[in-house]
Amino acid sequence: MKIGFGGNLCLCVLAVLSALMLPAFAQASSGAYSLNQDKSKILFTIGHFYVSSTEGKFSSFDGTLKFDPGGPEHGTVTIHVSPGSISTDNEARDEHLRSADFFDVARFPSTVFESTALTRNSGKTGKLTGILSLHGVSKPISLDVTHLTPDPNADRQIFSATTTFKRSDFGMTNYLGVIGDDVTLTIEAEFDRAH
Repeated sequence: MKIGFGGNLCLCVLAVLSALMLPAFAQASSGAYSLNQDKSKILFTIGHFYVSSTEGKFSSFDGTLKFDPGGPEHGTVTIHVSPGSISTDNEARDEHLRSADFFDVARFPSTVFESTALTRNSGKTGKLTGILSLHGVSKPISLDVTHLTPDPNADRQIFSATTTFKRSDFGMTNYLGVIGDDVTLTIEAEFDRAH
């Protein structure tokens, strides 16, 4: 699986994000799916001064999903997220997050997650592991994934996923002590079958 994020949290994405895009838990028809950006969300939360938190989202992303119901562990998912699309409902803060102090979007316009394994916990949940390339650094991460589609044969497959990672692991170390190190990423992904 591959997930691409274009932001500092992605902290963040996706796939991210991405993890939740794998229908490893469904007996669906094999095929290709496209991420529906209008019906999907990539959200993050990070601590601030250790007593509060800042929440935000990425608004520009896309992705594709491919899988074989006979061997879902061989499925792939790719999600691209633009870090420049970050929004915390504060334009001055968002511009700072896009700067070299954080995401440095001029140098690192995208992030990519590539899955390496999927472990099934139950019929609807599992853990997706892979490599997240963010801010010029590639590190392994794991996401807890839930398959939410009632009908695994539907043309629309919905997943949710969450993970927490340290931004310092990806070279984003500015303002530690003021802004938290742990970033919680939540992905709500809806994939439509490609025709």
